[in-house]
Amino acid sequence: MRFQSVALSAAVFLLAPAIALAAGSDSNNDGRVVRLLVSHGTGGGYDTYARLYGRHVGRHLPGAPSIVVQNMPGAAGVVMTNHLFTQSAWDGTVIALAPGSIATAALFGSTGARYDARDLTWIGSLNSEVAVAVSRSDAPVKKAADLFSKDLIVGGVGASDNSVIFANLLTRLFNAKLRLVTGYKGSTENVLALERGEVQGIAGWSYSSLITMKPDWVQQHKINILVQFSLTPHPDLKDVPTILEFARDDEQPRVAADRAKELRDAFDATLEDADFKSDAERMRIEIVAPLHGAQVDSLVRDLYQAPPGRIKEAATAVGGS
Repeated sequence: MRFQSVALSAAVFLLAPAIALAAGSDSNNDGRVVRLLVSHGTGGGYDTYARLYGRHVGRHLPGAPSIVVQNMPGAAGVVMTNHLFTQSAWDGTVIALAPGSIATAALFGSTGARYDARDLTWIGSLNSEVAVAVSRSDAPVKKAADLFSKDLIVGGVGASDNSVIFANLLTRLFNAKLRLVTGYKGSTENVLALERGEVQGIAGWSYSSLITMKPDWVQQHKINILVQFSLTPHPDLKDVPTILEFARDDEQPRVAADRAKELRDAFDATLEDADFKSDAERMRIEIVAPLHGAQVDSLVRDLYQAPPGRIKEAATAVGGS
Protein backbone atom coordinates (compact mmCIF):
# COMPACT_ATOMS: atom_id res chain seq x y z
CA MET A 1 0.00 0.00 0.00
CA ARG A 2 2.78 2.41 0.83
CA PHE A 3 4.28 2.12 -2.62
CA GLN A 4 0.98 2.19 -4.44
CA SER A 5 0.42 5.57 -2.79
CA VAL A 6 3.82 6.73 -4.00
CA ALA A 7 3.03 5.71 -7.58
CA LEU A 8 -0.32 7.48 -7.55
CA SER A 9 1.12 10.68 -6.19
CA ALA A 10 3.41 10.95 -9.19
CA ALA A 11 0.72 10.58 -11.85
CA VAL A 12 -0.61 13.32 -14.10
CA PHE A 13 -4.40 13.53 -13.81
CA LEU A 14 -7.40 15.14 -15.32
CA LEU A 15 -10.27 15.71 -12.85
CA ALA A 16 -13.81 16.91 -12.84
CA PRO A 17 -15.88 17.34 -9.72
CA ALA A 18 -16.09 14.12 -11.02
CA ILE A 19 -10.31 13.86 -14.17
CA ALA A 20 -7.24 13.58 -11.99
CA LEU A 21 -9.05 15.84 -14.86
CA ALA A 22 -11.57 17.35 -12.44
CA ALA A 23 -14.70 19.06 -13.60
CA GLY A 24 -17.00 21.64 -12.21
CA SER A 25 -18.44 24.72 -13.85
CA ASP A 26 -19.29 28.35 -13.46
CA SER A 27 -23.00 29.01 -13.21
CA ASN A 28 -22.95 31.41 -16.17
CA ASN A 29 -21.28 28.93 -18.52
CA ASP A 30 -23.61 27.92 -21.34
CA GLY A 31 -21.63 24.86 -22.38
CA ARG A 32 -20.05 26.37 -25.50
CA VAL A 33 -16.83 26.84 -23.54
CA VAL A 34 -15.12 24.39 -21.20
CA ARG A 35 -12.49 25.80 -18.87
CA LEU A 36 -9.43 23.64 -18.25
CA LEU A 37 -7.69 24.63 -15.01
CA VAL A 38 -4.00 23.82 -14.62
CA SER A 39 -2.42 23.27 -11.22
CA HIS A 40 0.94 24.80 -12.15
CA GLY A 41 2.24 27.93 -13.90
CA THR A 42 2.93 28.44 -17.57
CA GLY A 43 5.86 26.81 -19.30
CA GLY A 44 6.24 23.73 -17.12
CA GLY A 45 5.35 20.09 -17.67
CA TYR A 46 1.78 20.20 -16.35
CA ASP A 47 1.01 23.29 -18.42
CA THR A 48 2.41 21.56 -21.52
CA TYR A 49 0.25 18.48 -20.97
CA ALA A 50 -2.84 20.62 -20.35
CA ARG A 51 -2.41 22.67 -23.51
CA LEU A 52 -1.82 19.55 -25.59
CA TYR A 53 -4.99 17.96 -24.19
CA GLY A 54 -6.96 21.18 -24.56
CA ARG A 55 -6.13 21.45 -28.26
CA HIS A 56 -7.78 18.10 -29.02
CA VAL A 57 -10.43 17.11 -26.49
CA GLY A 58 -13.05 19.66 -27.54
CA ARG A 59 -13.92 17.92 -30.79
CA HIS A 60 -14.71 14.74 -28.84
CA LEU A 61 -17.22 16.44 -26.52
CA PRO A 62 -20.87 17.04 -27.45
CA GLY A 63 -21.20 20.36 -29.27
CA ALA A 64 -17.42 20.61 -29.83
CA PRO A 65 -16.96 23.35 -27.20
CA SER A 66 -13.95 25.65 -27.14
CA ILE A 67 -11.40 24.76 -24.44
CA VAL A 68 -9.97 27.69 -22.49
CA VAL A 69 -6.87 26.91 -20.44
CA GLN A 70 -6.43 28.79 -17.15
CA ASN A 71 -3.38 28.42 -14.94
CA MET A 72 -4.11 28.39 -11.21
CA PRO A 73 -0.84 27.47 -9.44
CA GLY A 74 -0.39 27.01 -5.72
CA ALA A 75 0.43 24.25 -3.22
CA ALA A 76 1.04 21.64 -5.93
CA GLY A 77 -2.57 21.64 -7.11
CA VAL A 78 -4.33 22.06 -3.76
CA VAL A 79 -5.24 25.72 -4.43
CA MET A 80 -6.75 24.83 -7.79
CA THR A 81 -8.60 21.78 -6.46
CA ASN A 82 -10.05 23.79 -3.57
CA HIS A 83 -11.34 26.33 -6.10
CA LEU A 84 -12.77 23.57 -8.26
CA PHE A 85 -14.42 21.87 -5.30
CA THR A 86 -15.87 24.92 -3.54
CA GLN A 87 -16.47 27.55 -6.23
CA SER A 88 -17.39 25.69 -9.42
CA ALA A 89 -20.76 24.29 -10.37
CA TRP A 90 -20.76 20.53 -10.75
CA ASP A 91 -21.90 20.20 -14.35
CA GLY A 92 -18.65 19.35 -16.11
CA THR A 93 -18.01 22.69 -17.83
CA VAL A 94 -14.86 23.19 -15.75
CA ILE A 95 -12.25 20.45 -15.78
CA ALA A 96 -8.74 20.48 -14.38
CA LEU A 97 -5.33 18.90 -14.72
CA ALA A 98 -3.18 18.31 -11.65
CA PRO A 99 -0.56 15.96 -10.21
CA GLY A 100 -1.78 12.78 -8.55
CA SER A 101 -0.68 14.11 -5.16
CA ILE A 102 -3.98 16.00 -4.92
CA ALA A 103 -5.61 12.61 -4.33
CA THR A 104 -3.71 12.14 -1.07
CA ALA A 105 -3.27 15.73 0.19
CA ALA A 106 -6.28 15.65 2.52
CA LEU A 107 -5.79 11.98 3.38
CA PHE A 108 -2.23 12.66 4.52
CA GLY A 109 -3.20 15.65 6.63
CA SER A 110 -2.58 18.68 4.45
CA THR A 111 -4.30 21.49 6.35
CA GLY A 112 -4.90 23.42 3.14
CA ALA A 113 -6.91 20.72 1.35
CA ARG A 114 -10.61 21.51 1.71
CA TYR A 115 -11.99 18.70 -0.42
CA ASP A 116 -12.53 14.96 -0.39
CA ALA A 117 -10.83 13.27 -3.35
CA ARG A 118 -13.55 10.63 -3.40
CA ASP A 119 -16.10 13.28 -4.35
CA LEU A 120 -14.26 14.28 -7.51
CA THR A 121 -15.10 12.65 -10.82
CA TRP A 122 -11.81 11.26 -12.10
CA ILE A 123 -11.73 11.43 -15.89
CA GLY A 124 -8.37 9.80 -16.47
CA SER A 125 -4.60 10.00 -16.21
CA LEU A 126 -2.72 11.03 -19.34
CA ASN A 127 0.49 9.34 -18.29
CA SER A 128 1.62 6.81 -15.72
CA GLU A 129 4.09 9.34 -14.47
CA VAL A 130 7.47 8.48 -13.03
CA ALA A 131 9.22 10.90 -10.71
CA VAL A 132 12.99 10.78 -10.36
CA ALA A 133 15.61 12.02 -7.93
CA VAL A 134 18.50 13.77 -9.67
CA SER A 135 21.78 15.40 -8.77
CA ARG A 136 24.10 17.74 -10.63
CA SER A 137 27.01 16.02 -12.33
CA ASP A 138 29.43 17.92 -10.05
CA ALA A 139 27.61 16.89 -6.84
CA PRO A 140 29.20 14.31 -4.51
CA VAL A 141 26.17 12.03 -4.95
CA LYS A 142 26.61 10.25 -8.28
CA LYS A 143 24.50 7.12 -7.86
CA ALA A 144 21.70 5.77 -5.70
CA ALA A 145 24.03 4.18 -3.12
CA ASP A 146 25.62 7.59 -2.45
CA LEU A 147 22.31 8.88 -1.10
CA PHE A 148 22.92 6.99 2.13
CA SER A 149 26.55 7.97 2.68
CA LYS A 150 26.95 11.50 1.30
CA ASP A 151 25.03 14.73 1.87
CA LEU A 152 22.96 16.16 -0.98
CA ILE A 153 21.27 19.57 -0.85
CA VAL A 154 17.96 19.37 -2.70
CA GLY A 155 15.46 22.07 -3.59
CA GLY A 156 11.76 21.90 -2.79
CA VAL A 157 8.56 23.81 -3.44
CA GLY A 158 5.59 23.39 -1.07
CA ALA A 159 4.73 20.60 1.35
CA SER A 160 2.38 18.93 -1.12
CA ASP A 161 4.79 19.10 -4.06
CA ASN A 162 6.64 15.97 -5.20
CA SER A 163 9.99 17.72 -4.69
CA VAL A 164 9.22 17.77 -0.96
CA ILE A 165 7.14 14.59 -0.69
CA PHE A 166 9.82 12.35 -2.18
CA ALA A 167 12.66 14.07 -0.33
CA ASN A 168 10.84 13.31 2.93
CA LEU A 169 10.15 9.77 1.79
CA LEU A 170 13.84 9.12 1.12
CA THR A 171 15.02 10.62 4.40
CA ARG A 172 12.34 9.31 6.75
CA LEU A 173 11.86 5.81 5.39
CA PHE A 174 15.29 5.07 3.95
CA ASN A 175 17.65 7.36 5.90
CA ALA A 176 18.98 9.18 2.84
CA LYS A 177 21.28 12.07 3.75
CA LEU A 178 19.28 14.82 2.07
CA ARG A 179 19.26 18.44 3.16
CA LEU A 180 15.98 19.92 1.91
CA VAL A 181 15.78 23.63 1.07
CA THR A 182 12.15 24.68 0.55
CA GLY A 183 10.44 27.88 -0.46
CA TYR A 184 10.85 27.91 -4.22
CA LYS A 185 7.66 29.22 -5.77
CA GLY A 186 7.29 26.53 -8.40
CA SER A 187 9.01 23.80 -10.35
CA THR A 188 10.51 26.28 -12.83
CA GLU A 189 12.16 28.25 -10.01
CA ASN A 190 13.34 25.02 -8.40
CA VAL A 191 14.97 23.94 -11.66
CA LEU A 192 16.63 27.36 -12.01
CA ALA A 193 18.07 26.94 -8.51
CA LEU A 194 19.55 23.61 -9.58
CA GLU A 195 20.94 25.17 -12.75
CA ARG A 196 22.55 28.03 -10.81
CA GLY A 197 24.06 25.66 -8.27
CA GLU A 198 22.03 26.96 -5.32
CA VAL A 199 21.05 23.34 -4.70
CA GLN A 200 22.70 20.11 -5.81
CA GLY A 201 19.63 18.12 -6.74
CA ILE A 202 15.87 17.64 -6.82
CA ALA A 203 14.44 14.61 -5.05
CA GLY A 204 11.10 14.45 -6.88
CA TRP A 205 11.01 15.68 -10.48
CA SER A 206 8.60 14.32 -13.08
CA TYR A 207 10.70 12.51 -15.68
CA SER A 208 8.42 13.67 -18.48
CA SER A 209 8.87 17.28 -17.30
CA LEU A 210 12.61 16.77 -17.08
CA ILE A 211 12.95 15.58 -20.68
CA THR A 212 10.56 18.30 -21.87
CA MET A 213 12.21 21.19 -20.02
CA LYS A 214 15.87 20.09 -20.05
CA PRO A 215 16.45 17.27 -22.57
CA ASP A 216 20.09 18.36 -23.00
CA TRP A 217 20.75 17.76 -19.30
CA VAL A 218 20.01 14.07 -19.85
CA GLN A 219 21.65 13.80 -23.27
CA GLN A 220 24.83 15.60 -22.17
CA HIS A 221 24.97 13.93 -18.74
CA LYS A 222 24.71 17.22 -16.87
CA ILE A 223 22.72 15.43 -14.16
CA ASN A 224 22.71 12.01 -12.55
CA ILE A 225 19.38 10.19 -12.38
CA LEU A 226 19.59 8.44 -9.01
CA VAL A 227 16.29 6.67 -8.37
CA GLN A 228 12.82 6.44 -9.89
CA PHE A 229 9.62 6.49 -7.87
CA SER A 230 7.67 3.83 -9.69
CA LEU A 231 6.38 0.30 -9.27
CA THR A 232 8.04 -0.71 -12.54
CA PRO A 233 11.00 0.90 -14.35
CA HIS A 234 10.38 3.54 -16.98
CA PRO A 235 11.36 2.24 -20.46
CA ASP A 236 14.13 4.87 -20.64
CA LEU A 237 15.44 4.15 -17.14
CA LYS A 238 15.99 0.41 -17.02
CA ASP A 239 19.33 0.82 -15.25
CA VAL A 240 18.01 3.25 -12.61
CA PRO A 241 16.77 1.56 -9.41
CA THR A 242 13.14 1.97 -8.38
CA ILE A 243 12.13 2.94 -4.87
CA LEU A 244 10.92 -0.63 -4.33
CA GLU A 245 14.52 -1.80 -4.40
CA PHE A 246 15.11 0.16 -1.18
CA ALA A 247 12.12 -1.35 0.60
CA ARG A 248 12.65 -2.99 3.94
CA ASP A 249 9.11 -4.47 4.15
CA ASP A 250 6.55 -4.64 2.22
CA GLU A 251 -19.64 7.29 -2.64
CA GLN A 252 -21.29 8.50 -5.74
CA PRO A 253 -19.79 11.30 -7.84
CA ARG A 254 -21.52 14.67 -7.64
CA VAL A 255 -21.32 15.31 -11.39
CA ALA A 256 -24.28 13.88 -13.28
CA ALA A 257 -23.57 10.38 -14.56
CA ASP A 258 -24.25 11.25 -18.20
CA ARG A 259 -21.91 14.27 -18.05
CA ALA A 260 -19.19 12.23 -16.34
CA LYS A 261 -19.53 9.62 -19.08
CA GLU A 262 -19.17 12.30 -21.76
CA LEU A 263 -15.98 13.59 -20.16
CA ARG A 264 -14.52 10.13 -19.75
CA ASP A 265 -15.49 9.08 -23.27
CA ALA A 266 -13.90 12.26 -24.64
CA PHE A 267 -10.73 11.50 -22.69
CA ASP A 268 -10.57 7.98 -24.12
CA ALA A 269 -11.28 9.24 -27.63
CA THR A 270 -8.60 11.91 -27.36
CA LEU A 271 -6.01 9.29 -26.46
CA GLU A 272 -6.86 7.44 -29.70
CA ASP A 273 -6.98 10.62 -31.80
CA ALA A 274 -4.31 10.50 -34.53
CA ASP A 275 -3.78 14.28 -34.42
CA PHE A 276 -3.37 14.17 -30.64
CA LYS A 277 -0.81 11.36 -30.93
CA SER A 278 1.06 13.22 -33.67
CA ASP A 279 1.03 16.44 -31.66
CA ALA A 280 2.35 14.65 -28.55
CA GLU A 281 5.11 12.98 -30.57
CA ARG A 282 6.10 16.28 -32.19
CA MET A 283 6.33 17.92 -28.76
CA ARG A 284 8.11 14.91 -27.27
CA ILE A 285 5.44 14.58 -24.60
CA GLU A 286 5.16 11.18 -23.00
CA ILE A 287 1.83 9.35 -23.06
CA VAL A 288 2.80 6.10 -21.33
CA ALA A 289 0.24 3.62 -19.94
CA PRO A 290 -2.57 6.15 -19.39
CA LEU A 291 -5.35 5.26 -16.97
CA HIS A 292 -9.08 5.49 -17.64
CA GLY A 293 -11.30 7.40 -15.24
CA ALA A 294 -12.77 4.35 -13.55
CA GLN A 295 -9.27 3.01 -12.90
CA VAL A 296 -8.16 6.26 -11.26
CA ASP A 297 -11.34 6.40 -9.20
CA SER A 298 -10.70 2.85 -7.98
CA LEU A 299 -7.13 3.72 -6.97
CA VAL A 300 -8.29 6.74 -4.99
CA ARG A 301 -10.93 4.73 -3.13
CA ASP A 302 -8.41 1.96 -2.38
CA LEU A 303 -6.11 4.56 -0.81
CA TYR A 304 -8.84 5.82 1.49
CA GLN A 305 -9.67 2.25 2.54
CA ALA A 306 -6.14 1.47 3.66
CA PRO A 307 -5.66 0.64 7.37
CA PRO A 308 -5.38 3.83 9.46
CA GLY A 309 -1.94 2.80 10.68
CA ARG A 310 -0.64 2.56 7.13
CA ILE A 311 -2.17 5.91 6.23
CA LYS A 312 -0.51 7.51 9.26
CA GLU A 313 2.82 5.90 8.37
CA ALA A 314 2.59 7.15 4.79
CA ALA A 315 1.55 10.64 5.92
CA THR A 316 4.51 10.83 8.30
CA ALA A 317 6.89 9.64 5.58
CA VAL A 318 5.88 12.32 3.11
CA GLY A 319 5.67 15.11 5.67
CA GLY A 320 1.94 15.29 6.41
CA SER A 321 0.36 15.73 9.81
